[in-house]
Amino acid sequence: MSQKLNFGEFCWNELMTSDTKKAQAFYQDLFGWTSTKHDMGESTYTMFMQGDKTIGGMLKTPEDKANIPPHWMSYISVADLDATLDKVKKLGGTVIVPKTTAGDMGSFAIIQDPTGAHIAIWKPSQKAM
Repeated sequence: MSQKLNFGEFCWNELMTSDTKKAQAFYQDLFGWTSTKHDMGESTYTMFMQGDKTIGGMLKTPEDKANIPPHWMSYISVADLDATLDKVKKLGGTVIVPKTTAGDMGSFAIIQDPTGAHIAIWKPSQKAM
């Protein structure tokens, strides 16, 4: 998420999978992506790049959430996460994962729209902007 964020636009894509090595090799071979790994303490976060542009990330499905199938999650940037979550509820959506801090980069939540589709919303920290 190194580029300037425009609120209301898609800003990040993230893969959660049980086999990160296999997925990393697949996407690198398919699209020519490169990657860097970042130690997050108990886990590793892989950043995918196309040339010098960071385009997405990948993490291993946590052991306690092994029932979640591999999937890509898209993130949409918002100016105010709390206000957006209130609006989600008023418009008939559901908060699936409440506001969660992502280190010093910002905060996110995962919501479900009234049709059942999931999406993540992202509020970058001042540091990340």
